[in-house]
Amino acid sequence: MNVLLKELQAYHHEVAIKITQINELLRQLRHGSNDCSPLFKMLEALHGDAERHHHENEELIRLALLATDAPIHQRVKDIERDHQAFGRIAGQLKMLEDTTQETRVIADTIDDFIKKYYDHMDAEENIFFPVADKWLSDNQWQEIKRQWH
Repeated sequence: MNVLLKELQAYHHEVAIKITQINELLRQLRHGSNDCSPLFKMLEALHGDAERHHHENEELIRLALLATDAPIHQRVKDIERDHQAFGRIAGQLKMLEDTTQETRVIADTIDDFIKKYYDHMDAEENIFFPVADKWLSDNQWQEIKRQWH
């Protein structure tokens, strides 16, 4: 597998570790904790510059792939929309932090985000990355690397 795809996978692994920690904080919230601040702090880690750069890098690959004759699965076409949705969800989560919503509402919203995020990573790793690895040429990978964040 191309080294850039391996870098994206490594990032996914790091995110999965953070999500495991978020899930533990959600469990605590559901079992009586009223302190949401550690949870929101962990969520911020999923919406910072590293996340934005990660999605920008995936877009470089996706756009290069669309320029090939590769058969493009609908999930690959949806990746850009997913990335935009995650930005909107980050804004919604930030608004939740600033309100006095019930902890159940906060937990359910975060659960929904996590499910969508895992589904997104699964589609990238099992559909998008293998197709990109197969169809992109060395020259295309060099051009992607030149623009890489």
